[in-house]
Amino acid sequence: MIRIFNILLIIPLFCFTQNYNGPESIEYNSNNGSYYISNSYNGQILEFDSNNNLSVFASNLVNGPHGLEIVDNILYACSGSRLKGYDLENGNQVLNFNIGGTFLNGITQYSDGSGSYLFLTDFTARKLYRYRIEDEWISSICDFPRSPNGIFLDPMYNSLYVVTWGNNAAIYEVDFTTEEFYTVITTDLNNLDGISMDECGNFLISAWSTNAIHRFNNDFSESEIIISGLNNPADIIYNQLNNVIAIPNSGNNTVDFVSYSPFDDPTALSWWCSDNTDIIENQENIKIIKTIDLLGRETKSKGFNIEIYEDGSVFKKKIF
Repeated sequence: MIRIFNILLIIPLFCFTQNYNGPESIEYNSNNGSYYISNSYNGQILEFDSNNNLSVFASNLVNGPHGLEIVDNILYACSGSRLKGYDLENGNQVLNFNIGGTFLNGITQYSDGSGSYLFLTDFTARKLYRYRIEDEWISSICDFPRSPNGIFLDPMYNSLYVVTWGNNAAIYEVDFTTEEFYTVITTDLNNLDGISMDECGNFLISAWSTNAIHRFNNDFSESEIIISGLNNPADIIYNQLNNVIAIPNSGNNTVDFVSYSPFDDPTALSWWCSDNTDIIENQENIKIIKTIDLLGRETKSKGFNIEIYEDGSVFKKKIF
């Protein structure tokens, strides 16, 4: 079921046009409050800092860049067939690795006892790659029938979700342990680009055909438009620390930062969260290994966090 959401809770914060040229992907650094935007037509990565200053963070990337992902103190960027990395402290390039792909596009991260990994979609070759950061090990996980675009790791269940390009765009769920995938839904939308997730486990997905952000509940049985009036919205991110959806508009060279939180609506917690997730208190006598946010990063911040216990159990918890 598709519904149009009355956008009373979503207020544009900023919209900047200067220096953007093909903004494609955006990433948030919680350590300094900066956003990093891939300026794909100029071969640049721009930094939009907490004082609303826009500057060039890295240049001369040659291809793209497209997808961006921060792991520890490194900003990783998809650039043609190569994965590049930049030190967040000084912007120095620290990695230029040939994945062997064709058009690397989406990127996300995952960590376990065996190491830290990046998952990368190849738009043209229709592949999904896995890259281990510690030793630069690379493998191809699967081949898709449709061109994969944005990718998101659901840290609650360690499932990868991939949105695709084309008419009646499909959304895939990937089990990277078995290297198998299946189609979660074939939508009536065209050209899906970015995917993220809010505190309730709802998926936020950008679509070029509607120039909008669609919110799907966790099993994709219901959806609604929550942000409209965009222009070819690309690879989005939901910043749960500040309750902002950041949206590069590749069609008109702008980036929108839109206030969003399902908890601003007094009915939202019961409506959007009740069927999607359980909010459970700490387990007694079971050690917490680590606490992560919805992007899979270790955190001690307030908000919806995911606690991982030594017995393998995983729980979401709202920290006020």
